Amino acid sequence: MQKQPQDKELTCLPLDDADHYFYSYDIGLVACLLDTFELAGLDKAIKGKVLFIIKKEKGLDQAVKNYWAFKASVDAQSYFNQLRRLKNQIFSSN
Repeated sequence: MQKQPQDKELTCLPLDDADHYFYSYDIGLVACLLDTFELAGLDKAIKGKVLFIIKKEKGLDQAVKNYWAFKASVDAQSYFNQLRRLKNQIFSSN
């Protein structure tokens, strides 16, 4: 079960629905994307790894391409706050 950040109840999210969700283990990429896109949940089923799940929306694929091409740009303070938020979610949830 995945916990959605805005909800207190547990919700199941599919781990193989690439049409509706984007999946990544890269915390830097996800922190950059969260400036624009919504984190749907995270999965810690594999010990020592966290799979981040982002709701797929228009422009997400291009944002990912821009990140890997070193063309992405986000506010530094916003990026740091998103990293801190992600780490808090990783270490505070069971």
